[in-house]
Amino acid sequence: MRHTDTMPGPKKDEAVIIVGAGVFGLSSALHLARAGYTNIHLFDKQDFLSTNYSFAAGSDGASADENKILRASYGGQELYQRMAFEAMREWEKWNLDMASDKNLPEALKGTEKLWDRCGFLRIEESFGQHEVDTQNSFPKEIKHTQYRVTDQQRTQEATQSGIPASKFDPFNRASRGLKTDGILDMTAGYTLASKACTYALHLCRHAGVHLHLGPSIGTFTSFLTAPTKIAGIKTADGITHQAALVIVATGGWTPSLLPTSQSLLETTAGTVLTINLPPSRPDLWDKYAPENFPVWSWNMGGYDAASENPGGLYGFPRTPEGVIKFGFRGAKWTNYAFPASSGNTKISYPKTDIEEIPERALNVVKAFCAENMPDLLDLELQRGRLCWYTDSVDNSFLISHVPGQPGLMVASGGSGHGFKFLPVLGKHVVDVVEGKSTEYTKMFAWRDVPKGKKNGLEEGEAGWRTLDKQKFVQSREWKL
Repeated sequence: MRHTDTMPGPKKDEAVIIVGAGVFGLSSALHLARAGYTNIHLFDKQDFLSTNYSFAAGSDGASADENKILRASYGGQELYQRMAFEAMREWEKWNLDMASDKNLPEALKGTEKLWDRCGFLRIEESFGQHEVDTQNSFPKEIKHTQYRVTDQQRTQEATQSGIPASKFDPFNRASRGLKTDGILDMTAGYTLASKACTYALHLCRHAGVHLHLGPSIGTFTSFLTAPTKIAGIKTADGITHQAALVIVATGGWTPSLLPTSQSLLETTAGTVLTINLPPSRPDLWDKYAPENFPVWSWNMGGYDAASENPGGLYGFPRTPEGVIKFGFRGAKWTNYAFPASSGNTKISYPKTDIEEIPERALNVVKAFCAENMPDLLDLELQRGRLCWYTDSVDNSFLISHVPGQPGLMVASGGSGHGFKFLPVLGKHVVDVVEGKSTEYTKMFAWRDVPKGKKNGLEEGEAGWRTLDKQKFVQSREWKL
């Protein structure tokens, strides 16, 4: 059952507070401002105007990342597919707009584009049902952009049209007789995540959004309550901020700040590893350039914790700075604790002060590289880290009024696939704010926990994914 509350929204000049300046918060603020709301206040404990969403500079949300995959491959989930294609058109517009913007933040100067349609190679040992469903649901007009890697006629057509052969088999698996099947999807690619957030914050600022960023002025400490509703927030500097509506968009911190969401949302971590290509290796800079190398995924649904066979892996071509990133989501790590905001309830909570990664994750990435990318094993691992997401019980977003708490909304549950929607997600937040009923507001609505559908959240603290059950290793063990 879905709870679609269509309560009246605030007036255009009344204060709206958004807590959290990641993807959900940025997009909400931007689209509310563009919809004519003139009193939008965006809060975050991190001073993103200084850090520019860089993990190296101390930013610790899921939005603070080198890059994210931009794809519309959603199996049979056509609403997400449609929204992803819409987002791609907006990303193209952002590329053009940024190129002509004379007032860019210093951190974006010299950036040629925020998203690169370099292709997305989705491969595994056999052709999976999810890919079958994706291909069946893709519109006819883009079928020509989909290349099955085992179809020699199609791959020849692609190379004749200018797509490098290296994008179909970047790991030389075919020549080594290794089982491989899948799709090179040339509608897809990647976004430069931290830079995209920096650009979105720039757009918010110029749209008139009031920014409250930093550990004192931006840290949420409590809600203000009136007799019948949530009336605002209090921040770490002791100041109270009145508002007609408060939107909680705090990513992995959402379940702790909003306890009623804990049955729907769980904070989990993926493992991220990055390698800096040395300037002395122009051969690797060329090989892993997005012109020659695609975004890729390997056996995304097939990680077996018992055998630790490589699976649940994805990766990227190098960034303009020469960074190659791997991601492992085969295991969605949890960290059960008693954060102050959750009282006596033990929940999964972001652990951001950790400089090691689970040994399981390192082993999976090393095993894949040993077989497919051995030229990277001799290089130094720049960093291994955890990236904290918010998974929903059905991997669908939660954008809704909070039942029983008038004046309070939530925009969260990115479930590891929300970033791509940065340019468009906020328009659905506006629809919820204004009480409009659409197929998207219904899909994102507050809902009962679905029966029989499992994605790991039902394990809780007893599951094998908890950090206290893992052996941790340091980045230097990459070469051992």
